[in-house]
Amino acid sequence: MASNSSLRKQITLLGVSLVILTVTCLLAVSIWKSITSHSQQINQRITSAEHVLIEYLKAKEELLLTASKVLTADFGFKQAVATRDKGTIASVLDNHSSRINASLMILSDLNGNVISSNNNQITFDPTFTEKLITVKQNLNKTQLMLLAGNLYQLIVLPVDAPRTIAYSIIGFQIDQAFVNELKRLMAIEVSFFSQDNLIISTLQYTNTSHSDHFRKTDKSWLLFERKLYENKPIIFTNTQGQEYIALLSVDLTPSYIELDKLVALTLFISLLIIAITAFACSFIARSLTKPLYELTRLTRNFAQGKYEHNGIMSEGSVEVLKVYSSFIKMGRKIEQREIKINYQAKHDSLTDVYNRATFLEILSKHIEEHDHEQQTSLLVMTINVRYFKRINDSLGSEIGDEALKAIAQRIKNIYQAKTLMIGRFSGTEFCLVINLAQKESYDDIVENFLSHLKAPLQVNKLWLNLNYRIGTCLFPERSSNAKELVRRTTIALEAARHENTTIRAYKDGEDEAYLERLNLLEELREAMTRDNGEMFMVYQPKLNLDNGKIEKVESLIRWIKPDGQFVSPELFIHLAEQSGLIIKLTHWVIDTVLKQQQAWLAKDIKLKVAINISAQDISHADFIDYIFEKISQYNVDPYLITLEITERDIMTNEDLVVSRLKQLKQTGIQISVDDYGIGQSSLGKLKQLPIDELKIDKAFILELDKSEKDQFIVKSTIELSHQLGLSVVAEGVENKASLDMLKAMKCNHVQGYFISRPIKSADLLTWLNSYE
Repeated sequence: MASNSSLRKQITLLGVSLVILTVTCLLAVSIWKSITSHSQQINQRITSAEHVLIEYLKAKEELLLTASKVLTADFGFKQAVATRDKGTIASVLDNHSSRINASLMILSDLNGNVISSNNNQITFDPTFTEKLITVKQNLNKTQLMLLAGNLYQLIVLPVDAPRTIAYSIIGFQIDQAFVNELKRLMAIEVSFFSQDNLIISTLQYTNTSHSDHFRKTDKSWLLFERKLYENKPIIFTNTQGQEYIALLSVDLTPSYIELDKLVALTLFISLLIIAITAFACSFIARSLTKPLYELTRLTRNFAQGKYEHNGIMSEGSVEVLKVYSSFIKMGRKIEQREIKINYQAKHDSLTDVYNRATFLEILSKHIEEHDHEQQTSLLVMTINVRYFKRINDSLGSEIGDEALKAIAQRIKNIYQAKTLMIGRFSGTEFCLVINLAQKESYDDIVENFLSHLKAPLQVNKLWLNLNYRIGTCLFPERSSNAKELVRRTTIALEAARHENTTIRAYKDGEDEAYLERLNLLEELREAMTRDNGEMFMVYQPKLNLDNGKIEKVESLIRWIKPDGQFVSPELFIHLAEQSGLIIKLTHWVIDTVLKQQQAWLAKDIKLKVAINISAQDISHADFIDYIFEKISQYNVDPYLITLEITERDIMTNEDLVVSRLKQLKQTGIQISVDDYGIGQSSLGKLKQLPIDELKIDKAFILELDKSEKDQFIVKSTIELSHQLGLSVVAEGVENKASLDMLKAMKCNHVQGYFISRPIKSADLLTWLNSYE
């Protein structure tokens, strides 16, 4: 996904991000390693402390055991016990207590009753007696016992004389001095608990639930929770089943202080590294992006068409300098190529004169800069080379191209001093602008130009005699707009073609007529698109002279605008042929006619319908497929369809047209040659065409009853057509005399106003009923 940030920022961000990631990983590993190391050290301390505690208690046990054995082995003490000499017993107990620094020395009888004791703070009640009885079950072994709120390490030995006469109980109190000594030896805190109640501890706390202190946590470190103490409980169980816990606790605060210092130092170093990295990345990014900014500025200048660059880039790596040098070279090549492309875009590639767009642009500038006070004029001429296709066909396109180049050069040279510009608009059409001085004869200029232009033209050692037509228009007399001037010369040239003249000047009003034809063409396109009934088909019956029946009709298109204006078919069909719209128009006709035939067939009316087509229609790649598609769509027998095409259209592209007519004829469609007699073909030529019917043009029929020449031509045409196996239709029958003559000449079918005008489908059915 594209980023809106600059490359410099991206490089800096990338470098800093990588460093942060690296430092974070290193910091995490360092902290993890430190914590792990501290944890191992603490665990080792606790394990070591546990061993010290056990060994210390064992040492105390050995001391108690030795003292007890010495006491119970003393003969005087045994005799005093046997005689119940309390004074001697008390004295002996005090002496032994002082010797081993014992906190408790007790002598009890076999029932657990105290005989003597050196501790007056203990109440010797039945509960105590019960405890003593329980302790006696584990002789010669020390055990912990809570007496009068104090914890003691006790050992019990029997006094034998020789049988057991009493028990001696010796013990050390686990007091503050005891635990402090343990703390000194273990270097950690120690506390003793009974049922979660604190008995004694190296920590001086007065909390009712002292053990909660060791479970406290610190939540202020980097949003993490960490415990303040690492604890390990050691459980001691006496013969009564009572559990006493020695809790070994390591205060983690000093370790945390060291860890925090390490983390702080590491963070400081990390931030310092990140800052240095950011500065370094920014510096490197600047050294990279500055040349890129220069390249960007360079490409921006290239985009604006500014290819000149004299600066030298001194900063940047070798690779960047190479890219910069390549950009400069590329800019020069683009400039050269652009100059060439611009020239080609403005000029005709063959003749090297202006093309239409450039010609109009420069002509517009000349018109804007024209000085009207000098009363000069601009003569615009459009020149068409007549019959140039014959040169290409006979001599080849290479000679044709060379001829066009020579023509362009001659046009330049005729009035070289007066010529403002020359352009080529199409294959054989040139346009020229000549500057006319005040009172200079327009006719003389054009006549002299044409005489020089018509001189024989030498092309590759060949001399060509070419013919031309010229359409002219004057600025500012006839127009003050470049496009309008050129269009009006084209209109004049078209008029020259229709009038069969060589030179034709534009006349006022012709442009309006031209625009009116364009508007009519656009209206025709819209009418076909709307298909709202303003365009419709009419049908003219054809009479079968052999049986007097109406078996055929010719379909003819009509157009009445929404305002009621009737548009001549000859006019809009001619415009459609010129504009290429005839293909769409013919498709509309075929669709409408075949749909009508489907409706007639549903009423059991079988009429052969003739449809007029043009050379453009039959030459179009989709025409045959379209007509077959419509035949299938409306389920019409191809035998009921006749396609009428003129002689002129057949000869336009004879090979292609004949091939496609054969393809249509094979399906059963009838082929008719329309307007026969006014074209260029002969009956000898027609015998080679795949046709079924010949339609004699109405020019020979309209006055058939009055013209012997027409009668001879029509009669001979009918006879020869029959000999060729063709059916004959005569159009334009206007009276009974002509009808009778055609019947006598054995013409097959006739049509004309004498029989019926072209009428709509509904009226045709009525007419057929009345005719029959």
